[in-house]
Amino acid sequence: MLLQHLNKIWIFILLFSCSEKIENLNFDKSKSSEESYLFSDRNNVYMSWIETDSIDNYLYYSKLENNQWASKKLIVKGKDWFINWADFPSIAINSKTNKMIAHYLKKSYDLTFAYDIKYLIKEDKWSEEKYLNTDNTKSEHGFVSIEPFKDGFIASWLDGRNTNYLDKELNNNHESGGPMTLRAAFIDSNGKIIEEYEIDNKVCECCQTSITVSNNTPIVVYRNRSDEEIRDISISKLKNNIWSDPITINEDNWKIHGCPVNGPSIDSNGELVAVAWFTLSNGEPTINLKFSKDNGESFGNLIKINDDGTKPIGRIDLEMLKDGNVIVSWIDVKNGLGKISLRKVDLNGNISEIINPSNISTKRISGFPQIQNINNDIILSFTKDAKTKKNIETFKIPVSLF
Repeated sequence: MLLQHLNKIWIFILLFSCSEKIENLNFDKSKSSEESYLFSDRNNVYMSWIETDSIDNYLYYSKLENNQWASKKLIVKGKDWFINWADFPSIAINSKTNKMIAHYLKKSYDLTFAYDIKYLIKEDKWSEEKYLNTDNTKSEHGFVSIEPFKDGFIASWLDGRNTNYLDKELNNNHESGGPMTLRAAFIDSNGKIIEEYEIDNKVCECCQTSITVSNNTPIVVYRNRSDEEIRDISISKLKNNIWSDPITINEDNWKIHGCPVNGPSIDSNGELVAVAWFTLSNGEPTINLKFSKDNGESFGNLIKINDDGTKPIGRIDLEMLKDGNVIVSWIDVKNGLGKISLRKVDLNGNISEIINPSNISTKRISGFPQIQNINNDIILSFTKDAKTKKNIETFKIPVSLF
């Protein structure tokens, strides 16, 4: 009897361990795909991505259903898009109004960094495209973050309207023009821009922005830029229709004469907020994290995420779980190979073992891995560097493994 009982326990352990494993979700690889973006409305996960052929560019999306990606749906197609490894399209869904928004970048002039942000709204069908930036300058506009807010969406982006990029390029006049700015806009459920704001008039030129809505308050984080070329992470909140003066989250004092193309990531749950970012201050590559328990008004102790002696290259994402713990993802380098790394962190700074679900190229082609949490699973997507074509890989990682 004892032997039978032990056998039953052993079988149960085997079944449980087999059910809790990393799964490849087998995204369609029939065509070249890149620049995936994940969005979760807490009940479902959606992914957008780009495909290209010899004529057009295509922005698609799909919904994850029963661990399989549903048939892809076209958002928009067109020519003269600005497709960049670090500046990718996105989608978001407002569950209150059942409206979806998508954005992509379109060239505005025959120069490398002259492009605009275009967006569309969907209920039954996709609306006509509109411009998120309304300045009409032939300059850079991108690194967009969008989240549901009220009956519509709140968006932030980097805006180069003051850089006078066209004059610099055409006349080789590199003394003229101003810095990159950070702007935001509220888009209502009909796709109309109701309010537009300038948050910061001098920021890092090409690091991603990240936005969350914490306790009905939009909060944006981004890499700032001082006159002395200190490029640390700042935060601003929309309160009473006014964006607060930017505050530096941590005095890294990273001085760099150029953009590192490595923006922060923010997520929230109620008044609990978490921000993760990459820094190379003092020559040491580091992934950092801070928690706020008061809606981003103040932050706790600095938490180092990567292990001592490792060489992360950043490209982070962050996802907050229901219990307030967070999962942080980044690209690390071990023995010369790039690896996607994920680690769970709790409010007290306790960290789990690192999970490496896949190798990844450290080249630009691999872009920025994405994570989202759904039903106690982490969904991961990234671009895999193949010899013949680029393809998106997706995985499901149970939170219980951390």
